Amino acid sequence: MLSFFDSLKVMKKQSFPGWICKLAFYYPFTVPGTILVLVSLVLFGRSYAAANSYGFVLSGLALTVLFALSLTGRLQTFRFSRAQVQWDSNQPLYAGMEGIHQRLWAEDLRPFPFYRIHFRISGTMIVGKNASLYISQEASSSGGKSLEVPLYFPLCGAVQARGSLKVRDIFGLTRARFGRDMHRTLIVQPAPFSESRSYPIEAVGGLEDKSRQRSSDEERYYMREYIPGDRFRDINWKSSSRLSQLITRISPYTQEKKKLIFIDFRHFRSYMKETAGSLVHLNQLKSWILGFLRRMKHDNPDYQFLVKTGVELVSIETEEDIQRFSLDLSTLFFQPEPSAGQQNPGTNEVFIFTTPYDENLHDALAQYQNLKTYVLRTTIASEKSKNGKTVHLFKSLSSLPLAGPWVFLRDRDVDNKKIGVPMTGTIEEYPIVVKLF
Repeated sequence: MLSFFDSLKVMKKQSFPGWICKLAFYYPFTVPGTILVLVSLVLFGRSYAAANSYGFVLSGLALTVLFALSLTGRLQTFRFSRAQVQWDSNQPLYAGMEGIHQRLWAEDLRPFPFYRIHFRISGTMIVGKNASLYISQEASSSGGKSLEVPLYFPLCGAVQARGSLKVRDIFGLTRARFGRDMHRTLIVQPAPFSESRSYPIEAVGGLEDKSRQRSSDEERYYMREYIPGDRFRDINWKSSSRLSQLITRISPYTQEKKKLIFIDFRHFRSYMKETAGSLVHLNQLKSWILGFLRRMKHDNPDYQFLVKTGVELVSIETEEDIQRFSLDLSTLFFQPEPSAGQQNPGTNEVFIFTTPYDENLHDALAQYQNLKTYVLRTTIASEKSKNGKTVHLFKSLSSLPLAGPWVFLRDRDVDNKKIGVPMTGTIEEYPIVVKLF
């Protein structure tokens, strides 16, 4: 995670010289306005040289109107620049979901007739290793206290976004920017997944206090070594630091067994050139594991989860933990598999979430051979398949982002063959068809 956010800081530091930024800020014409100014100047010069009074008057009138519009727009910014504005970016953002927006709150700004206030959100969105999108969306208003900018994100990730305000005429010829640019880092979470089902889980070690019984003076406890499934809030950190091992404080009255679910999230790939297919598969896998966690937690509130992502172990006990994990998962991309071997999770079963890009899945299954293994794997479906889910990457043409060259690359390390069902487990495949539009 640190390397990811460090890359965002580097991107933020890469800026143009100050004089170029000021020129871009105060430049009064839009692209159509600039073209009209150039055409009018050429016509004005040629008409003057040829003594063409009709062309001379027409081009002069066009230039006068353009500069009058730009001057009127700039005059309004002196009043608007003192207004208090706030970019509300607290609404959760999800990939592939339409109808989400960012809201701008401001004083009741009323532009002159034939002018509108525009709020534009733009920035680079990192969606994978060496893969990014350029997002740009704008909304306008003739006045009011709030302004909504609709957004659409085809993939999850993080956007280093910039919000800018301007006054434009209704003809789209001139503009006048005002106020300071506002910057936000927007985290776009994986899309909601509604196809998860519940799974039967065996209870493992650990005890839970469901009916709290206390003695007349105070409840008594005893200490023992931590066992997977124990509540993390019961760990005695003072004793653990002294003994260099985790020690759990247990009440003699606790009776109900806890259930710990171990999950191995395998976002591994050796060939690190992203493609549209690889990004969609990893995004669908993220949505799948989050749907799995929410479904299992809803059906069994006492379940705890231990999720392995590379070399990290993430403990999940509550709905709030799942939400935090969703934010972290948004910026977790493909990586080479770490050299460290599989760890004994301390449970009787393991859930493996993976993609067809996982070249070492067979080795992982061999190391988990003594456990009951559930493999949940995305696969590449043929376009004629009736069972596959079709994902249109850029389905929202109204807010089409600019993609990098990764869109045109093809996958090289895809192992889409069916794997053998583990002797003590099952495999569930999720076929996907990827289309750009």
